[in-house]
Amino acid sequence: MSTEKPFWESNYKKNDTASTFGQASQEIVDLSKKLTAGSRILDIGCGDGRHSLFLAKKGFEVTAIDISTAGIKKLSQLAERSGVSINAQVVDMRQFKFTSSYDLIIAHGCLHLIPRNDWSELLVRIKEHTGNLGYNIIVVFTNKLPPPEDLRPFHVGLFNEGELYDFYRDWEIIESQSYILEDEHPGGIRHQHPINKVVVHKSR
Repeated sequence: MSTEKPFWESNYKKNDTASTFGQASQEIVDLSKKLTAGSRILDIGCGDGRHSLFLAKKGFEVTAIDISTAGIKKLSQLAERSGVSINAQVVDMRQFKFTSSYDLIIAHGCLHLIPRNDWSELLVRIKEHTGNLGYNIIVVFTNKLPPPEDLRPFHVGLFNEGELYDFYRDWEIIESQSYILEDEHPGGIRHQHPINKVVVHKSR
């Protein structure tokens, strides 16, 4: 396993108010309008909290986990500045102990960072611990394109194109997308990522 740190680790250490990955994604914004007051949300692989902060400001009960100490520290600082409460924890997503169910579970751009066997088991637990009529938002990188050279050591569990959709075929699929994301990160780092995204509803 590589001893190098991914680019986002240095960005998490910058003491500013901007999230490394920008604002909350549109599907998060849209789904927040459907959730009832007090909904319980789990943000897996939250980074420095672009989704957790947005949802906490909406008044939801948010638990946010990430393996990055720097990411969780920055999230906690941003939450304090914003006057919101977030249960932010440094924990490997594979070792998170589900002790209750959630109305929404998010895994946005993180599952491909763990091996296939691990994310397969985690997805099962995610579905099991989504409450009745709850939602999942899952965004993964696929092997449709080779991973960028600087991220190759970390993209150890790339999904096959389309298999995420198959995994949720027993749920109501509200939204599914397959596309190529071209982005530029702080420091002029440019990437292309093949994406599969689902917004799904546990309707039965």
